[in-house]
Amino acid sequence: MRRFVFGIGLCASVFCFCFPIMATTIMVTTTNNLSPATGEVSLAQALQNAQSGDTIAFNIPGPGPQYIVTPSPAGYSPITGDNIIIDGYTQPGAVPNANPILAANNAKIKIFLDSREGGRTVLNFDGYGNSEAAILPVVGATNVTVRGLGFLARIADNTAEDPSIYCVAFGAKAMSGHVNGCWMGVDADGRSVFGANAGITGFRYRENGISFLVDNMVLGVEPNAIKPEAQFNVIAGMKIPIGIEGNNTRISGNFIGVLPNGTNEFNNTAAGLPNEGAIQIGRTDGGTIIGTDGDGVNDAAERNVFAGVTPKTVDPVNGYDHLIEFYGSGQRTNIVIAGNYIGVGIDGATRFTNGAPVISGLTATARIGSDFDAVSDTVEGNVIFNNFPASVFQGDVVVKDFLEDVSEDAIISLRGNKLVNNFTPPVSPLRDDGAFLTAYYSKAILDPESGIAPTLSDSTSVTRLIGTIPVADTNSYPLAVIDLYTADPEGMAAGQAEAVPQLPNGFVQGLIYLGSFFEGSAIDLDPAPGKFSFNIGALNIPVGTRLTITANYSQDRLGTHNAATLTTLFSNPVVAKEGSPISEPPGPLSVVVSGNSVRVTFTGVLQSAASIEGPWNDVSGAANPYTTPLDQRTRFFRARSL
Repeated sequence: MRRFVFGIGLCASVFCFCFPIMATTIMVTTTNNLSPATGEVSLAQALQNAQSGDTIAFNIPGPGPQYIVTPSPAGYSPITGDNIIIDGYTQPGAVPNANPILAANNAKIKIFLDSREGGRTVLNFDGYGNSEAAILPVVGATNVTVRGLGFLARIADNTAEDPSIYCVAFGAKAMSGHVNGCWMGVDADGRSVFGANAGITGFRYRENGISFLVDNMVLGVEPNAIKPEAQFNVIAGMKIPIGIEGNNTRISGNFIGVLPNGTNEFNNTAAGLPNEGAIQIGRTDGGTIIGTDGDGVNDAAERNVFAGVTPKTVDPVNGYDHLIEFYGSGQRTNIVIAGNYIGVGIDGATRFTNGAPVISGLTATARIGSDFDAVSDTVEGNVIFNNFPASVFQGDVVVKDFLEDVSEDAIISLRGNKLVNNFTPPVSPLRDDGAFLTAYYSKAILDPESGIAPTLSDSTSVTRLIGTIPVADTNSYPLAVIDLYTADPEGMAAGQAEAVPQLPNGFVQGLIYLGSFFEGSAIDLDPAPGKFSFNIGALNIPVGTRLTITANYSQDRLGTHNAATLTTLFSNPVVAKEGSPISEPPGPLSVVVSGNSVRVTFTGVLQSAASIEGPWNDVSGAANPYTTPLDQRTRFFRARSL
């Protein structure tokens, strides 16, 4: 019910009764946008009449799916009201997805907005132009939600005569939108693909010299969602699946370039269609989260599953340079890319065509993988497969970058990921003939000219981890953490086949994360700066395992969420020899994080506390060694004498 004002004259007095605006549900009952029958309501009518706070629902007769052809040529009226919801799951028979992200998407979409015949709304205002259009345009509105809809279109020419088609476009001061539970470019059968120029866009708008960004967008799972699985999107067949210019963009719980079954990709390049990666984030774009935020709530459901990118070295016309792109000005601080499956299906084994750098344009602090703050650490690691199929990605087509166009000032953490056959991560040792690498690490390492990668000793065994790391400038980076991995054999073999002189061991990277150790701590049995010797017998590593490490220099204390951490290249791989039992005590206290547990070895009585200041309490019944699951709490341990 809307606001009504009644003026009633009584004895020269006027009484005004004001009722507040109340949200209305507008029910769409027909697919006929051109000439709905008397008593029917079309989507075109609903969008034209919708005001702030309204919900557009659906109750179209018939089993469906229902295909609503976009009016041509003018398209739909822009959505201009705040807090409007368009909910395709209100259509009888429509069902949101109920499976986890690493399973097939089983949503039943019953309402499809069909622009295959070209219907669209031209976005002729700043940020867009008369060569760009949308199926659903959101213009100047805040907090608009689009859920449970299918979108079908084609990739247009991007001209005034044939404007680009975007499924949902936000602009002209629009912000805080939420798009969830939608299938974009994928028909009801889950196999037929009819993509558009873009899935979801939101571009900067300028007025009187002031720029307005499309901030606080949520594409997929919102924070603290009650049913996160119902908010997963499937986006395939797009030239650009997602393009947003704004701060605090959240992209979580999406299949991008991946069909609903989770193990089949739709590769635009292979289909002879243009593609520009998966995600483009522009302008001042700090606070972007792609994947899990690591807050302990719905973290596993916040992963994204990405198909790969065919690079221009393979297809100069339809290939692209990278998967995720940051562009334009801005510091881009606090970028988190965590928990994603990239270049591989939901089973962690089915490979997608992929051969481009993962990310382009990082300029400030970014976390790729886990922050090891004891909250969802194993979920936060990305799974990244690259340079596949091998028959294609060899020789000159192999792109010599893992991260493209990294700024010299960037601080990038790369921890806890599963990496398979990527070019040497995180930054290319070949860039500027190695000069960039030296400059990049000079912010943390005292003498980068003496080496910027850690080394493992050939004496490393299954009980003893021995090696060196570059000595850090402890005034800026007081904490040095060594991450231990099994080495990826595929990347090593592929890199050795390329015979890059600077990379005699091939593309060395971590396949399986095993644990972390703190150089210079009580359990480091080599006291010399930059040298280490750790007892790793508790990890039960099989003899003959090929190991590699990274050094991670942190500006923040251990366990800090999103700590600013600089990760080195991976070390030379070493085969772990058979080792003798270690006779010397491991020190009064040692802590090893492995998988989902923390193992504490101690002498005396083990105590724990929630903060370093205490209060400290004996851990009841703690036997040496003491193993406890990782949880959301910050915990400190110490040993006291008997």
